[in-house]
Amino acid sequence: MLLITIPSIDSSIRIIDDCQLLIVGGTTSALGAIISASKFLNSRTCLLEPTDWIGGQLTAELLSAPDFAWHTIRDTDNFTLNVRAIDQQLNNQNPLFSEMLAVLGNTGGCHVSPSCSTPSLFHSQAVLPQVNNTRIYYNTVIKRVKKDASGRRITQIDAIQRTSRQTEERCRFLSEELPDWYSPNDSAWFTKTELSFTNLSFVIEGTSWGEVLVLSNASYLQGLMEQFDGDISGIGNSTCGQAFTIGFLEQLREIPVDEPPNPLPEPTGGTNHSFGRYTWEWVWTDRRVNTSALNSSTIAVNDITIQNWGGGNDYGKEFFYLSPSDAQHQRDTNHWEGGVNLNAIQNAERQAYSYHYWYREKAPAQWANRTVLIRSSSLTGTCHYLAKLPYMRESRRSIGYQNFLMNITTIRGRARDLHGYIFDDRMCIGAYDADFHRMAKCTYPSYMNKYYPILPYYIPLRAMTNRDIDNLIPIGKTMAQSFLVNSAVRLHPVEFSIGQAAGVIGTYAVQNNLLSIAEMLKEEHLSRVQSIVKQFTPISWTIDGKRYPDD
Repeated sequence: MLLITIPSIDSSIRIIDDCQLLIVGGTTSALGAIISASKFLNSRTCLLEPTDWIGGQLTAELLSAPDFAWHTIRDTDNFTLNVRAIDQQLNNQNPLFSEMLAVLGNTGGCHVSPSCSTPSLFHSQAVLPQVNNTRIYYNTVIKRVKKDASGRRITQIDAIQRTSRQTEERCRFLSEELPDWYSPNDSAWFTKTELSFTNLSFVIEGTSWGEVLVLSNASYLQGLMEQFDGDISGIGNSTCGQAFTIGFLEQLREIPVDEPPNPLPEPTGGTNHSFGRYTWEWVWTDRRVNTSALNSSTIAVNDITIQNWGGGNDYGKEFFYLSPSDAQHQRDTNHWEGGVNLNAIQNAERQAYSYHYWYREKAPAQWANRTVLIRSSSLTGTCHYLAKLPYMRESRRSIGYQNFLMNITTIRGRARDLHGYIFDDRMCIGAYDADFHRMAKCTYPSYMNKYYPILPYYIPLRAMTNRDIDNLIPIGKTMAQSFLVNSAVRLHPVEFSIGQAAGVIGTYAVQNNLLSIAEMLKEEHLSRVQSIVKQFTPISWTIDGKRYPDD
């Protein structure tokens, strides 16, 4: 093996040289990965979490109301496939994910999910017990990636960990605070520790924003950039994609109460809140997480609901990500701050507050002036009472080994097809309809306007590779996939299962001294890895009592 001398490191930087498998990011996928990886490689697996709540969508993004498949496919001759029923069969679900949801149950009686619970309690009672004995570096963001002489292996990742000071300074929103996270300098709010993770064997890209892809100069797509005719051409709009949301919690009081005035101005360009074809009551119960009501359609005093609504706090006037060239400039000038649009985040924060006051104003007479923003840091984990991080529907997406991208043809089909394309290198299964939230000023290509009947599908190992970096494992929204596929694969239970598989893939690669993830495509490795993955999450669908494939 080629030995590379790592440049000398400042003595003030803390060196961590015993994390052979490093998971960067704390998404729902990353959560799944550290749980499975730690079963085999506990002391040598580390994870970097940008906040103090691991779990991504389930926790820090304030959406502890996980989405499962709800759709049915019907052929022209009325042959019907109930994808929802198939997805909810216990033998088709990730056992640990189901177990975690069962800890609190459906305390909200919501109708978007079979299990809606308060984010803070879900984090403390369901998530933390699973990761208490693992090596997690909280409040830590990635800053730099270094590679060996070939440029194909990540050897070192530099990060910044912050510790909050006890200060009486005013509360800061994420849009204002985020640059501070990435600065190595102490501030009025944080003291900083620079961390350098060296001697890395494999790296799992588990960030919400695809930061490892950019910092390692790996090939990636973002937004409406797509693959055409087998050629990775980069054709498509990299500044348009899905809207994102900054969620918050609301409570219904017994009697009318005053709310303080909105502390934020309206977002640039104003707002256009709408219930669409739904009602105020339906939106309230959609992602309700705590109630004394006996059914999902009844509203009760002291209800708590998560507000994550397309016509409300969805923000789609600006794209979340900087253009690839601007992100590259941040990286090359050593001014990395996530490669994200701070102006968009600020306007999304304003959108969230604006929506709260609009929703309160639109309440039916019986609920007038009774809904309040929950101003409790113990429930939201923040001083501004919005989510710690934006709820993301997309990330930067890897271009896989030999230009592989998981495309729509592998997950769509007729009802009588029963399931999607069976990849030989499948690592887990998933089910959800194609679901994307449009941005206001974007022009979408014609293929986005078509109906795609999404079957129960399979996720292959090749989707967890990158064509440029041999020891990188992209997971969740950062996998090698098209924009359309991401819109169906991006939900909680699928992401968790992908992460569980990736944790096994990473530990197997370390323990067997592999040089690249692509080596695992060889039959001598593939069948062994699949047999281990099956201990954590299904890799075959059971439909009408039969397994597909029956392996």
